[in-house]
Amino acid sequence: MTLTVGFIGLGVMGSPLAHRVLASGFPLTVWNRTPDRTEPLHEAGATVAASPADLARTCDVIALCVTDQRAVTAVALGPDGLHTAPGRGQLVVDHSSIPAATTRTVAGRLRAANGMSWLDAPVSGGTPAAERGTLTVMAGGSRYDFDRVQGLLRAYARQITLMGPLGAGQATKLCNQIIVAANIWGVAEAATLAEAAGIVPERLLQALAGGFADTPLLRHYLPHMLDPHDDTLGTLTDLVKDLDAALAAARATGAPLPLTAHLAELLRIANRWTPPRISGSFIGLLRGPGHTDTRDDPS
Repeated sequence: MTLTVGFIGLGVMGSPLAHRVLASGFPLTVWNRTPDRTEPLHEAGATVAASPADLARTCDVIALCVTDQRAVTAVALGPDGLHTAPGRGQLVVDHSSIPAATTRTVAGRLRAANGMSWLDAPVSGGTPAAERGTLTVMAGGSRYDFDRVQGLLRAYARQITLMGPLGAGQATKLCNQIIVAANIWGVAEAATLAEAAGIVPERLLQALAGGFADTPLLRHYLPHMLDPHDDTLGTLTDLVKDLDAALAAARATGAPLPLTAHLAELLRIANRWTPPRISGSFIGLLRGPGHTDTRDDPS
């Protein structure tokens, strides 16, 4: 039997995911806090719901891809939220990046309200992978719930792993973000040194190909990082949010994360230095006053 799917959150990640769900043949209903973002999907054949609760009444699986824990909580437990809909075995699949503790709390309250199940399933790969259908999904929840949405997840993900019980997917995403932040800051420093040495930074891609420094992050991120107007990779604010969540989890468990703490503060400063929506905006912090990133950006 084909699952009926609802999708909530149609931003830079959610919109391409929802389009892939629709293109894969799933009956789709969508809702977004900003209604005009539903129009392209409506024109493509999706139904538009009046509220999260309205969406939940007709869908077997409800996918979320919203900005933060406040948005997830509002969708699930706020006025006209999922908790006000009749429960009939629906499963929420949350692709947002939020703290594991919040996941467990919201999921527990929703189950108590109407019996809906929850799978935390944050993603990695960015908008390009979402558009290609090659995202990485790291999930937390029961094996039963994980197995029942394999067909749906395959519409937009290539690597799908159940990491453990509720919250394990979110914890894995924080590990992912630590690795991403450390690597892209290293790329920024390498590009800065290359420029100072009179080397065209893009030539690093050719020179380092096949060596230990040759990584997907280097190849993907460096060209975007060097363009002062490129905003295709989303906002750096989300990465800072995730690093802060990792540090909060580390404090709660006693895990030392000294580099992560330093990176979070560097990126927080960078977000004040240049517009955080510009891809790799933090390289401006290394280049110093007078660089073209802020002068040329219309904001």
